Amino acid sequence: MVDLTGMPEKLYGHFFKRWQQRMKNCLITKGLLSVIMTMCPPVVESDPKSLERQALWRERDEIAKCMILLGLSDMLFDVYCTLHDTTKDFWDELDRKYNTENYGLEKYIVSKFLRFDMKEGKSVLE
Repeated sequence: MVDLTGMPEKLYGHFFKRWQQRMKNCLITKGLLSVIMTMCPPVVESDPKSLERQALWRERDEIAKCMILLGLSDMLFDVYCTLHDTTKDFWDELDRKYNTENYGLEKYIVSKFLRFDMKEGKSVLE
């Protein structure tokens, strides 16, 4: 049984980079990070242990996928719960969808910060 304590806040579609790093940390502590980095190992007929390795990988893959799904808001859970065969495919899809959107938002916020100009007699809150 996998302990699900220490899960990050749910992803609602924004602040993806923060959520992604926290989820990676959670997967690392559970020893499951490798399933988002690698594909399922193939069965090699000349290696009798390869079937066992594949079965273990699939089990770990399902656990990691469940953990990531539990880290999504209800709306995102409904969208992603049945779409992907492997956790790596699922993780890559989330990265493609939300990482690019955050990049534009972060770029906008940084540019706004860099253009900030203090004026004497004007409140900072204006």
